[in-house]
Amino acid sequence: MGKVGGVVVALVIAGVLVGLRFSNKDELAADTRVQVTELLMNLPDYGEAGAYYESLADTHHETVFDHHHKMSGRRISSSFDSMGYIHELLEEMAKDAERSNQNARAGYLRTLKSEVYIEEESG
Repeated sequence: MGKVGGVVVALVIAGVLVGLRFSNKDELAADTRVQVTELLMNLPDYGEAGAYYESLADTHHETVFDHHHKMSGRRISSSFDSMGYIHELLEEMAKDAERSNQNARAGYLRTLKSEVYIEEESG
């Protein structure tokens, strides 16, 4: 029973650690999504089409975030490529806008993509 109890405790601890990693990931994802809204507010027609842009961002945020977030491991910490994320997100949003015949909005998104620069924090 002692060995089985030790394995269960080890699994619970491992589950808590994985949960903390995902919790940190979830917090970063939520913070990043808020920053996307702040960025989208710079679009020339955000006042009239904000809900449209937010819907596009919501559609692609999770998948694109996962492409650019690397989970930590034993010897490496987690990382997030914010420039890669925002460029891919804006491109996916622009493609959707084009598919909806919203060509001007696709152009606004691509212009924003070409202008945005995120300085990575040095550790």
